[in-house]
Amino acid sequence: MHDFTIGVVSTYPELSQQIRKLADEMKLNLELREGILEEGVRHAYQLEREGADVIISRGVTGMMIKKTTSLPVVLIDITSFDILQALYSAQQIGRRIAYLGHRTQDFTPEFDSITAILGIDVRCYPYVNEYQVNQQMKKILRDEIDVVVSTGLCIYEMAKKSGVDAILVQSGYGAVYSSIKRAMELVQSIQRDQQRSERFRSVLELTSDGILILNEDKRVSFLNPSAEKLLNVDAGAVLGRHVDDLRASSFLGPLFDGNGKTAEVFKEVRQKQFWVNKMPINIKNKERGMVITFQSADRIQVLEHNLRRQLFKKGLVARHTFDDLVGKSPLLKDAVERAKKFAAANATVLICGESGTGKELFAQSIHNESKRQKGPFVAVNCAALPENLLESELFGYEEGAFTGAKKGGKSGLFEIAHGGTIFLDEIGEMTLPVQARLLRVLQEREMMRLGSDRVIPVDVRIIAATNYNLAQEVKKGKFRSDLYHRLEVLNLDLPPLRARKEDIGLLAGHFVKLFSLQEGKPVPDLTRTALERLEKYDWPGNVRELQNIIQKYVLLIEDGQGCDDLITRLISEKLKKTYGTPAGDENTITLKIGSLEEMEREIIDYLQSAGYTTKEISRLLGTSRTTLWRKAKSH
Repeated sequence: MHDFTIGVVSTYPELSQQIRKLADEMKLNLELREGILEEGVRHAYQLEREGADVIISRGVTGMMIKKTTSLPVVLIDITSFDILQALYSAQQIGRRIAYLGHRTQDFTPEFDSITAILGIDVRCYPYVNEYQVNQQMKKILRDEIDVVVSTGLCIYEMAKKSGVDAILVQSGYGAVYSSIKRAMELVQSIQRDQQRSERFRSVLELTSDGILILNEDKRVSFLNPSAEKLLNVDAGAVLGRHVDDLRASSFLGPLFDGNGKTAEVFKEVRQKQFWVNKMPINIKNKERGMVITFQSADRIQVLEHNLRRQLFKKGLVARHTFDDLVGKSPLLKDAVERAKKFAAANATVLICGESGTGKELFAQSIHNESKRQKGPFVAVNCAALPENLLESELFGYEEGAFTGAKKGGKSGLFEIAHGGTIFLDEIGEMTLPVQARLLRVLQEREMMRLGSDRVIPVDVRIIAATNYNLAQEVKKGKFRSDLYHRLEVLNLDLPPLRARKEDIGLLAGHFVKLFSLQEGKPVPDLTRTALERLEKYDWPGNVRELQNIIQKYVLLIEDGQGCDDLITRLISEKLKKTYGTPAGDENTITLKIGSLEEMEREIIDYLQSAGYTTKEISRLLGTSRTTLWRKAKSH
């Protein structure tokens, strides 16, 4: 049996019998009543109260039910074959035949063809309401008609009472069966729509986002539980209210600010920050309402924090782009242009530079500029892991490959980086056995896990970085020659900070703003004097060292304190560590043994960075300022 009920209002006994027979054959839940016109409408109301899902009826009675009930109504069609049978039967009774039917429902397009086939003259008497039925019946009596053919039982009985023979157009098996099938399909379609609506409503009810829906009249038609909780408001106090009434509300007014067009903005509601998104509901290019969704800013921050923590934990995110590089020097610009060209290729890149010059920043920028930008970016520091651990991290291992191997084995970083980029930092620290395995990956683009005999193809781009002179390491036998030439397909040399001192001011200003924002502490900009002192220092630790100095400056600077003295002190502390000045002895420094010129240069650099004037330096060194200037220029 089906999980729905079909109600039937039959208009004559033979139709009732036919429908009951079909219902038994089709195993339908069917409730049948018999009656015409107003009586039929009353039956339809009763069926609706008893839980019928759809109603089937016929003729004028069916049309009356359709206008008055809220249930879907399926009308049994009057077919050409039904009319043909009725007219054929009427032909056996008399020659003067009248066809009394509803103007739009009972006259099929083939009516004239039917009468032509039978070879009879049929007079048509159409009607559209009960008054016209009575008028047409009077006219039939005046025209001395032998037999009246009609689709309605009431007309059939009216004709009989008036002494005129009558034939009722009865619906055949095909028409009745078709109407039942249409009723079933209609109910099933409605049930599917209801289920779909329930699913959508469940999604809206269960989502953690707040959702508010305005209907076409700009009244609130829906407010989900999350919206009630976020706004601390009861849905009953909001549903049905017009948007204009709510604009002045302290808890909802901010949601309706703006022009009503699609917008994503932050709004403050009752001292809470929300990310609000407004979208019009467009149906057939006409606006039919609006959906307003909103999330708590606190929740967005938590989700973003968790996502970033997971991604960074896996090392799969390249955070930096070329836009993050600060500087205007020709050396830096040349390196960036070269790197951008490398990004368009798929070959291996070797980045060389001193510690602190930004090798990983360039590697991430190349990845984000390349076609692999949507793939993973996996970074590994080869100097931070011992040989056996580095090998298992890079290439993975099978279960039981060695003592302590994880059950089920482990994917290597090359597998994880498939489709993206792997950044091998400090590659000069890699041992010769690991270099041999890396060479195979470069040559064959395939690898094997430790303890496995299965070859795994990998599609990965390698960017390597080192602060060693690898060519010298090859000569010493510490680095494989074949691997070196495989890595140096595209080579990128990053300039040290001392070679691009015109960038020191820009970098220092950038770091001041960065750390000032991080610490929530307003800090004065560096003066020209402070910048000059930064520019005199050679920065052996490069940009990283400058970054550390500025971070200390932001943390230590106090209100009203001049930045010149603090910068001078911070650089002096660096120089003392670099040149080995004993603690508490400001008049002593330790120099590296070298040529006389090199040691002179170290002394001059130290004194200048420590803030001594040219006059003071010349006095300390026992030389004239002219000689000092000449020596500094020659150095």
